[in-house]
Amino acid sequence: MDFDAIEERDGIRWSWNVWPNTRLEGTRIIVPLGCNYTPMKENVPLVYYDPVHCRGSCKAVLNPYCAVDIKSKLWTCPFCLTRNAFPANYTDMTETNLPAELIPNYTTIEYCLPRGQAIPPVYIFVIDTCLPADELEALKSSVIMSLTLMPQNSLVGLITFGKTVQLYELGFEEIPKCYVFNGAKDVTVQQVADVLGLSGRNIQQQQGRPAVPLMQPSVQGNRFLRPVSEVDIHLTSILEELQRDPNRVPNDRRPLRCTGAAISTAIGLLEVAYQNSGGRLMVFTGGAVTHGPGMIASEFLKEPLRSHTDISKENAKYTAKAIKYYESLTKRAVTNGHAVDFFECSLDQCGFYEISVLCKQTGGLVVMADSFDSEMFKDSFRKIFGQDEKGNYPIAFNGTLEVQTSKEIKVCGAIGTCASAGRQTPNVSETEIGHGKTSAWKLCSLDPHTTVSLYFEVVNQTPTGPGQRGFIQFLTNYQNANGQKNFASYNSCKKFR
Repeated sequence: MDFDAIEERDGIRWSWNVWPNTRLEGTRIIVPLGCNYTPMKENVPLVYYDPVHCRGSCKAVLNPYCAVDIKSKLWTCPFCLTRNAFPANYTDMTETNLPAELIPNYTTIEYCLPRGQAIPPVYIFVIDTCLPADELEALKSSVIMSLTLMPQNSLVGLITFGKTVQLYELGFEEIPKCYVFNGAKDVTVQQVADVLGLSGRNIQQQQGRPAVPLMQPSVQGNRFLRPVSEVDIHLTSILEELQRDPNRVPNDRRPLRCTGAAISTAIGLLEVAYQNSGGRLMVFTGGAVTHGPGMIASEFLKEPLRSHTDISKENAKYTAKAIKYYESLTKRAVTNGHAVDFFECSLDQCGFYEISVLCKQTGGLVVMADSFDSEMFKDSFRKIFGQDEKGNYPIAFNGTLEVQTSKEIKVCGAIGTCASAGRQTPNVSETEIGHGKTSAWKLCSLDPHTTVSLYFEVVNQTPTGPGQRGFIQFLTNYQNANGQKNFASYNSCKKFR
């Protein structure tokens, strides 16, 4: 068996292609039992119908390792051994005319789900206006350029921050308008909802049902998030006229930056208007967070920024509180499937140590450079909106990864740009590696290079019978750049030693 060819085709590499057959043997292997999995592997078979799920408790998907009785049109799930009937559209199936998901070589297959409305992704620019004038001009040029590169069906929003947070209304071009929030305090979801004209009851109802983005013309949320093809001229005009933060900065102080409050505002906007759908918050900053929640330094220059030594010795005055605050923002972003990108262009620290959890768990991108006018930043930012040879955007949003295993195997956890979805199932191991205690993870942002490491353990106390095999299935849901929902199924069968 050509394992290299299989790995290249399926986007997965196992640490072992023959598995230990008892728990004791599993503890003796030096390299843990696991794999590196790339969910968006290119050139996998694509079909345009819904997958067939097992009606048992596992809800696994029909795959080449299922036992199939073509005559009676029944199939047996290899995970829970439930017998299932094929849907009516499989009545013409024969041994020489198999559906794609039963072809032996199609161990990975992707479904383009026909149901549901295509939901465009959202991009919210969160811009630091405390930058020096030349840096702000360079940043404005890059953001304006990106409006022509991103998918034209995308929704776009704008937030700026200095001492206060400004949320811009884009739905009324005649008179530019923005709403100002106090940067010294955390901007709650309810405050954003009040601006959008939604009551607390509306929020609770929305959070308790499947996501339906509030982007209809009658809903006030579309004043702030508009299709880029409609507002590119208006948004370009706002960006061109954008000025530095008017708050005067004495020589002995740092500019007041309420980065934490600005990020909270952006997350709140998506929570209210675009819950559980694809979105990216793109934060651009050029200095330390010195004001409001999540601050990492004092505004007074006589108090130096925390160093590595201060952090290791727990002498950093603001670090612990800031980390706790950004962890709370991370939980909100992950719950709704939104990624947070961080673009830091400064010769000094900006507080990424505290903010990093936001990018790590949401799959956000991080770019650090000396200046927004540098080629490093410009090239990196441009590549975010790059297209492949077919003219498609190879990016995805709001993904989930779920693991099914046969009874001999349990999942220990995952390591990568993901977060636990908190799904407790019988195949979850007590041994925790990375994001453990769950069989599903959130992948808020994906591309063809996104790779997650997953770890497993064999739970048999006695050796398995001769020729017995274990089964694993990875199920991935995500939203592509066109707003279409896709579903991918990878299936693996390994022999016990």
